[in-house]
Amino acid sequence: MTLEGILLFVVFALLLCLRVPVAFALLASSIVPFFTEARLEPWTINQRLFFGVDSFVLLAVPLFILTSNIMNEAQVTGRLMDLTQAMVGWIRGGLAMVNVAVSMIFAGVSGSSTADTAGEGSIIIPQMMKRGYDRGFTVAVTAASSVIGVIIPPSIPMIVWASLNNTSIAAMFLGGVIPGILVGLLQMGIVWVAAKRRNYPKEERLSFPQVQRAFKDSMLALGVPVVVIGGIVMGFVTATEAAVLSVLYSLLLGTSVYRTIKLADLPHIFKQTAELACLPLFALAAASLFGYVLSYFQVPNMLLEVVRDLPAHWLLPFIVFCWLVLGTFLDALPAMVLMVPLFAPTVEAAGLDPVHYGVISVVSLAVGLITPPYGLCLLLASAIAKAPITEGVKELVPFFFGFLVVIILIIYFPQLILWLPGLLL
Repeated sequence: MTLEGILLFVVFALLLCLRVPVAFALLASSIVPFFTEARLEPWTINQRLFFGVDSFVLLAVPLFILTSNIMNEAQVTGRLMDLTQAMVGWIRGGLAMVNVAVSMIFAGVSGSSTADTAGEGSIIIPQMMKRGYDRGFTVAVTAASSVIGVIIPPSIPMIVWASLNNTSIAAMFLGGVIPGILVGLLQMGIVWVAAKRRNYPKEERLSFPQVQRAFKDSMLALGVPVVVIGGIVMGFVTATEAAVLSVLYSLLLGTSVYRTIKLADLPHIFKQTAELACLPLFALAAASLFGYVLSYFQVPNMLLEVVRDLPAHWLLPFIVFCWLVLGTFLDALPAMVLMVPLFAPTVEAAGLDPVHYGVISVVSLAVGLITPPYGLCLLLASAIAKAPITEGVKELVPFFFGFLVVIILIIYFPQLILWLPGLLL
């Protein structure tokens, strides 16, 4: 690697250590070589930044964020909690079970783990602590279950992955269904074991009319994944068009059906969406420039030399290890932009199925949402609970190993990912 290539990583690492936000660290470190390498033209900086977000598919990212914000403002989370309370609340540790079950259902609405943590966590974390659940355990369950939001479709990281790899978004979405359910069921098992050991409370078993009412009140909210996934899989709409439909559907629910959103609330919702959407998109733009500089210094070729001699059955575990490590420092979206081009030649030469490889990668990167120092879902849940991060980290250990179990299963049993796309597409 040239001196300039080494300097690129040194500056990036230094900025991260100084707690500079990842997107700005990527941008600043990428600009440095333009002042040290005469053949790099400064005018290409703007070009590459624009190229990183110049995609019709990426329009779905702010639209799904808008959908989740509308749904949170429309108090849909409370209705989903009533539904999951009827389904699993009566089991030992019922409120923690509800926490996981709501995340599994809300994942089909938002496509964002952070939206799940913020929306659901602000409601259920105080309730769990009031019912006697340990604060660290409450944080861990909320953060770990929120990760399901980017595995079960619709998923913002899967949209970005598909756009980077020219992979079918419908196939990626369907491929994430079974792994997402497996993660949720395994987390429920972990919750049940902890609840039995710590004697956490059960919730009241609802009567049949109450169960019916809960299903009736939440059925319209569950229409979002039907509109999005059904429209994409049936070929009626693209992912971006499905995101537009999800926005219109959620607006209709909030303003006309549930009547929990007023026209005066919309400017605040749009402003909040713009603030949240600009973060991942700016990070994508900065990562695109960083990746361009890496390519200029032929870093992908160096990585190819490292992994070229790996046996085929070790390639995916090696890539998963790289994603797990990278995910502890970077958000999934810039990590994809950086590493996908580096892995592409090796993955293509190995003949890996793009959907299998893509879903495994998204799941592996998603684990970074609960692992420090990045651990965004962990940070959000800890902030809501007003707890030190260390309390949540200790309780997250079994959930982390639960993710590893699912990753191992989907690596060596590809049909867990490929069966549903093969059946419906």
